[in-house]
Amino acid sequence: MSETVNLQGRDKPITSKERIVISARSQVETKGILGLRVQDVASDANVSVPLIYKYFVDRDGLLSEVLGQMFEELVLQNVEASERYFNDLATATVDDFVAVMPYPLQAYRVRQRWMRIQILAASVEIPQLRERLSIAQIHVNERIVKFFDAMQTSFAGKFVVSSSALALLTQATALGFVLNDLLLNDSEVVSVTDEEYSYMLKLMFTAMFTPVNTK
Repeated sequence: MSETVNLQGRDKPITSKERIVISARSQVETKGILGLRVQDVASDANVSVPLIYKYFVDRDGLLSEVLGQMFEELVLQNVEASERYFNDLATATVDDFVAVMPYPLQAYRVRQRWMRIQILAASVEIPQLRERLSIAQIHVNERIVKFFDAMQTSFAGKFVVSSSALALLTQATALGFVLNDLLLNDSEVVSVTDEEYSYMLKLMFTAMFTPVNTK
């Protein structure tokens, strides 16, 4: 009897390859990247180790598939939330630009960025993973650029700045918040708050877009 899972919003039989990926991802999320063991994945997915090697060649191949998926999904779930927010707007404002930006103290983003940092670090030693991340990043970047294209067009009626540059700034900042996370461990050092960061963003976006709207 074949199992079924909800994949991309619809029920369909789950394949052995999908079971392997699901099992491997579960292990990465609970034990970390270094804790992934092929034998444990095989046992959990109810498949043989040779079958895993047939699909993925080796442990690095399996890691590349799983971590590549995770790397992409961690970003796209935030992009999709921003798209839903934007689609519900009658018109975009500076405050809306500020609202969809990542913030340093958003709890759900902390684990996301540290996981992405770990995945990037692992890619230094795993060429297959670096290639997989390159593919994922192309897809992610296209979605973010498209989103900023839409927001700029709605708000200013044209592209005021490069949406590619905005996409790079947003992604680099989101990862760079790990530096602020480190400050939280020292009671004598004041880390940047969401309120401070939001105020700075509002000044930046106001300066960027207001002159266009007041012409």
